[in-house]
Amino acid sequence: MFFGINLNQALSFPFQDSDSRKHFLIGCLVSLAAFIIPILPLLMLYGYAIRIIKQVLNNESPQMVPWEDWTGMLRDGAKMFGVRIIYSIPILILAIPMLVSLIGMPIFMSSSNHSNLDALFPIFILIFLGSFCLIMPISLPLSVIIPAAEMHVVETDDFSAGFRFHEWWPVLRANIGGFIAAFGAFYLTTMILSMAVQILSATIILTCLIPLLLPAITMYSTLIMYTTIAQAYKDGREKLPQLPSGPAAR
Repeated sequence: MFFGINLNQALSFPFQDSDSRKHFLIGCLVSLAAFIIPILPLLMLYGYAIRIIKQVLNNESPQMVPWEDWTGMLRDGAKMFGVRIIYSIPILILAIPMLVSLIGMPIFMSSSNHSNLDALFPIFILIFLGSFCLIMPISLPLSVIIPAAEMHVVETDDFSAGFRFHEWWPVLRANIGGFIAAFGAFYLTTMILSMAVQILSATIILTCLIPLLLPAITMYSTLIMYTTIAQAYKDGREKLPQLPSGPAAR
């Protein structure tokens, strides 16, 4: 156990039997579609993750389930995705100058003379670094806060519940270490998988496997992230017995 999180269970349940592996493979295909079709397959992945989250919130061991009720998964995934986007608005706004500098600098470099480049280049660098320095202090706490709001949306089956701070903030505060540990587990897993992809990209033959591996990594990372977060939320909720458990199974 790691801050109340069963890492062995969280990391292995997608592959525990043949049915689980079959459902995981379907998830990989949905993830592959997300590289082609914007947003919609991602909502499906979130909706499927919610099925796993509800198991954990109901004190059940996480296990892969059939890909059924696609409309319901789309609806549920849209709720959680919406909460994440709204809370991420400050980061999205701060990222605009960074994107402008990244896009604008090559354009100016190709169309301006040497003297103009000497004047504009420091400005682009200052905008980029300034935006980055503002984004980082905001993104780190949001990476812990947003999952707590998402879990409360799943628990109550109510989109607006994600913005009722007085309801989910005590759960986050009661198990802040667990939420940080869940983020750490997700971050380390993603980093290790990314390193594996970089190693594969060093050889021409294995590079061909990367388009197949990236959807699997996306699916696996999503399951790890929300399984560990759900465990952290459940533990925080249990430390506050006066709070109603909510219709997690709805």
